[in-house]
Amino acid sequence: MQLDNQKAWASSFQDFWSDFAKCFKREEARAAAEKYVRGLLAEVERKNCWGLAEIMQERDPQAMQRLLYQAQWDADTLCRILRSKVIARLGYAPGVGVIDESGFVKRGDKSVGVGRQYCGRVGKVENCQVGVFLGYIAPLGYAFLDRELYLPKDWCEDAARRTAAKVPSEVTFATKPELAQNMLARAWAENIPLQWVVADSTYGNSPDLRNYIDVQNRYYVMEVPKNFHVRLADDRAAQTVSELVGSLPPEAWQRMAFGLGEKGLNFYDWAALRVIPTTDEVGEQWLLMRRPLNERNDLTFYVSNAPVETSLETLAAIASSRWCVEQLLEEAKGEAGLSDYEVRYHHAWYRHITLSMVAHTFLTLLRHEEREKKLPTGLANPERCRTAQATEYSLADAQTACCLPLGVVSVAAKEASGRHPLALWHRFSGP
Repeated sequence: MQLDNQKAWASSFQDFWSDFAKCFKREEARAAAEKYVRGLLAEVERKNCWGLAEIMQERDPQAMQRLLYQAQWDADTLCRILRSKVIARLGYAPGVGVIDESGFVKRGDKSVGVGRQYCGRVGKVENCQVGVFLGYIAPLGYAFLDRELYLPKDWCEDAARRTAAKVPSEVTFATKPELAQNMLARAWAENIPLQWVVADSTYGNSPDLRNYIDVQNRYYVMEVPKNFHVRLADDRAAQTVSELVGSLPPEAWQRMAFGLGEKGLNFYDWAALRVIPTTDEVGEQWLLMRRPLNERNDLTFYVSNAPVETSLETLAAIASSRWCVEQLLEEAKGEAGLSDYEVRYHHAWYRHITLSMVAHTFLTLLRHEEREKKLPTGLANPERCRTAQATEYSLADAQTACCLPLGVVSVAAKEASGRHPLALWHRFSGP
């Protein structure tokens, strides 16, 4: 966002920022935090402390550095306020929580948690840090709810590195699914309306995470690997999901679209049947399968503990919502400096990431306000979206046009800007 446009959004920003400002007891830290977030919203090539100080016309980056390293404030408190703001504006009773991770490529071996590990952003093993994120998907938009830094086991067991990176003594090794469970626990403890959980196979392959979600009386639709073992209710023999799919008749598949791609509607073939996974305590549940039109062997598999009466359209729509958080992470990196930090300490990582999430959420809510002004009266009414039954929706942002149990979604129109298309929700028969 260009600083030249500050007058247009300064009032909105002050209203948005006022609750966060209370987290900083000292005026110096409060002022630095506000400048930090404003700088993250600016159009500057590198949004590290030096770049932010320059765009905010500071003589040097010391105030920004003190904010991340020495100032007394709690990033977790800031994140709780962020969650409350997101829910106040976007909250929706059967909301969807999407778990995803993002790698941050770094040089050297001093930054907390850095090491050679898989980095999804570059698609290979790289020297990087990995953050696990919880996003929130609702008819009015999507936003961040929480974040955790993945600390590899070798880091947790290296006392010297822990001390150098100021890793708190209470931080112990936790797998990525365990980090995801911690974030979900916080969300549900705060009564965040989040009924569905979506994730890729890193998390879907964890029986402990699936069991935990089921015990909370929430539903998951999570990807599992092709060698995931299940059995049919009337068959004692276990088989992999990739073996099972071969027994499905052609009429079991339905062609549906849940979003708009570069070449038009994104169609896939979908099928679902009831199975019993061999690795969890949930019992019989759904196996959902997605098949590309041109690559019949490149299938994606999901399991879901959703009720037996849940429709195929609902399962497919929920599964398809994961792309929203991929988009969320890319936006935050491109527009709010999520990956532009240069910090080594544990608490400094959380501080920068949280402030970046705050900046991105401001943009999300500001854009939502602008879209509401352009829509016909009532079509994007927040109260209607929060209270209406799923089947009553008629209009939603195409950013979330694959996220809710609304039947098949067809993207039918775009805003003039082309960045935030509108989507009409209705059943749509494939070609």
